[in-house]
Amino acid sequence: MMLKTSGDAMLFRPTTRAEKAALRRRVQAGELVEPFPCMFERADAWEQLLPDQRMRRILSTLGASRPDIVFCSYSAAVIHRLPVSYRLLSRVHVAAGTKEASHNSHHIVRHRMARVPSVEVDGVRVTPLVDTVIDCLITASLGDGLAIADAFLRQLDIERELLVDLVAVLGAARRGVARALYTASWADGRSESGGESIARGVMIEEGIVPADLQVSFTDPVDRESTMRGDYLFRLLDGTQVLGELDGKEKYVNKNMTGGKPLSTILLEERKRESHLTMLGMPVVRFTMEDVWKKGRVKQLLAAAGVRPDTIAADTYLATAKKPPTENPYAAPAVAPEDIAFRLRRALRKGIIAGPLL
Repeated sequence: MMLKTSGDAMLFRPTTRAEKAALRRRVQAGELVEPFPCMFERADAWEQLLPDQRMRRILSTLGASRPDIVFCSYSAAVIHRLPVSYRLLSRVHVAAGTKEASHNSHHIVRHRMARVPSVEVDGVRVTPLVDTVIDCLITASLGDGLAIADAFLRQLDIERELLVDLVAVLGAARRGVARALYTASWADGRSESGGESIARGVMIEEGIVPADLQVSFTDPVDRESTMRGDYLFRLLDGTQVLGELDGKEKYVNKNMTGGKPLSTILLEERKRESHLTMLGMPVVRFTMEDVWKKGRVKQLLAAAGVRPDTIAADTYLATAKKPPTENPYAAPAVAPEDIAFRLRRALRKGIIAGPLL
């Protein structure tokens, strides 16, 4: 039996008991996998997918069989192409109205909602982007939440203050809004990957807040080129230290590799590392494995003299994207500190919908 689906993003679903039994025998033989009940894929094809790609296939298949279903929280975030920590992708998150059954299962988490707004993205019904982000920030840890919040700012090219206002207004009176506001207050769209954001969350929790992010330097070898460091720390004695996250994504993500072979990417990365070292400041490199190991990043930074009692008071928030200096939509101009101004701007940009003000 050849596995055929209605699209590249779909998993195969059997239509008869006999077909399902035959497919499960192939699962036992190691030829197929069943990542979600009654959904099948070739084992070799499944192995090549990243966890977020796997979840998108599950959601697309489930959505095609249940057109009425609306995905929310981390599942909606994956469809919106926001970086979700892989450890949060073990179950599917579904929005449930107040009159619907809200019991959870091993595979599905149902979220009871007074209203269930939805949009269609890639053929799948999900909660709108802003609702999705707020839902995630209300429940996520600081690091996992920053991965989503940073990407939201980066995608829409907006400042942290607008996100804080959106959370305050749209998340008012919701359980967990204080957590969401705290995460939003540290968000910064300059981080270029979910891993960088998660690592920054760990640093903040350890009391080691970077002074700047994605700082550009003139390449000491090629003076016509610039290079960037992921994190910059400034110490009280004037010393500067760079922090670098070595993630696997830069070697496997086609959007980041530009189609280059792995050998070329590795050579370019080694060249970049050597040039960073020539800047004359310590460079602390760590991996996501270090990030997940409690206290490891703190230990590595401390070896370079970066500790809560040695870093200067300035943080990356001072150099982050700022609100516009004037209101481009109304006259006379409204001060950018005015929450109404920022929310109206969000309405105009299509970030949120409906009359809030």
